[in-house]
Amino acid sequence: MDGFFEEIGKGFFRVIGYILAEIFFRTICYWVGWPICKLVTFGKYPSVTKVVYLEQHRHRDDGVWCSVVGLITLIVLGLYLLGQFSYNT
Repeated sequence: MDGFFEEIGKGFFRVIGYILAEIFFRTICYWVGWPICKLVTFGKYPSVTKVVYLEQHRHRDDGVWCSVVGLITLIVLGLYLLGQFSYNT
C-alpha cells in the first residue's frame, strides 16, 4: 500500500513541476524574450500566427526561441543582480 501512495505522490509532483515549468517557460520567458527577438530580427520573428483552438493535434513550437532568449536574459539578469559580473580585485 505504501508503494501505491508513493507512486501517487510522484505523479502529483511531476504534474506540479510540469505546470510550473510550462507557466515559467512558456509564458514568463516568452514575454521576456519576445521584444528582444523582435528587436534583433527587425520585427520578422516571431511572425503573426492565427490561433486555432479546435485543432489540438497540431503542436507548433514557433515561440520556443523567444522562450529560450527570455530564459537566457533572465539568467544573465539574475547573475548581474547577484554581482557575478563585478571585477573587484
